[in-house]
Amino acid sequence: MNKALAKAGTLLSVESGCYSDYGVIGFFVVLKDFTPAAELDDYISTRPDQKGTYSFQESEFLAFILAKGLLVEINYGKLHLGDYSRIDEVEYYPTSGD
Repeated sequence: MNKALAKAGTLLSVESGCYSDYGVIGFFVVLKDFTPAAELDDYISTRPDQKGTYSFQESEFLAFILAKGLLVEINYGKLHLGDYSRIDEVEYYPTSGD
């Protein structure tokens, strides 16, 4: 993992998986500057059993950084602007709390 800084005020898309298992978990705003790599090191230092393949608990790590007050989740929706330029395919999808 790189050592980049997540800066306060940044909109953060939290994602997991790949290919057919890929998904967006949610959107968050960074409340305080932090380095995700450092937080991961802190988290895993007390959970070494999660270092192996198929062992990392993504939702627990997200809860860990949320509990530290580093992020806040925001409500969001999706506006799909159609398929093949067809106006009858434009649709709004509320995805969180609506």
